Amino acid sequence: MKNLSVILPVFNERNSIETVLKEWLQELKKNNINFQFIVCEDGSTDGTSRLLNKIQSRYELLLKQDKIRRGYGKAVIEGIKAAKTDYILCVDSDGQCDPKDFMKLWNNKNQADVIVGWRTNRADPPQRKIFSFLFKSIFKFLFPTKIHDPSSPYVLCIRKPILQNLKYLKFLSEGFWWGFIGMCVKRNLSMFEIPINHRQRLKGNTVIYKINKIPSIAINNLVGLLKLKFN
Repeated sequence: MKNLSVILPVFNERNSIETVLKEWLQELKKNNINFQFIVCEDGSTDGTSRLLNKIQSRYELLLKQDKIRRGYGKAVIEGIKAAKTDYILCVDSDGQCDPKDFMKLWNNKNQADVIVGWRTNRADPPQRKIFSFLFKSIFKFLFPTKIHDPSSPYVLCIRKPILQNLKYLKFLSEGFWWGFIGMCVKRNLSMFEIPINHRQRLKGNTVIYKINKIPSIAINNLVGLLKLKFN
């Protein structure tokens, strides 16, 4: 039986997704991890969907595709629902999550319900790092936690307690991982944090955190956190 599901939300990553899959396949096989990729493709417009269909059998992908964009958070949730393994690993599909860090998390999987990769030196644009720095103070006021990096997209967790609390993950989309860690605090799930490497994107730029989008994203995330806090 497979004991790990690797969930990759994908949007417009045609130029990088196969490289990402190759890297993860090599690292997981090298460490004798019995796993399955669950790729949640989210209405891409650049040919990503066609490429994934072409390489599906090569990487034994479980594809969860949608022609209409549902949003990052819903894509991750669909992947969690589709998983059948005891453990799930959620990582972004842009190449910033380094597969070589995986065993650091896997070797500590018994430490807590949720193991979070702490990006000690984030390779993100300045506007994204500034947004995270400012937003973290609000987040920790609402959801007190010792986690340094509550927006990290490199998360290993036991699937069962996450499934039991999916209803609390619906409030944030672009800021899904803020909501995820907030849910863990709210529902008293144990968490453990491990420093990891954080790389530049393999191809292109982020489609979410453009400067002109940050004010609306900040407002939406704040509203989402308040809904999570009081629901």
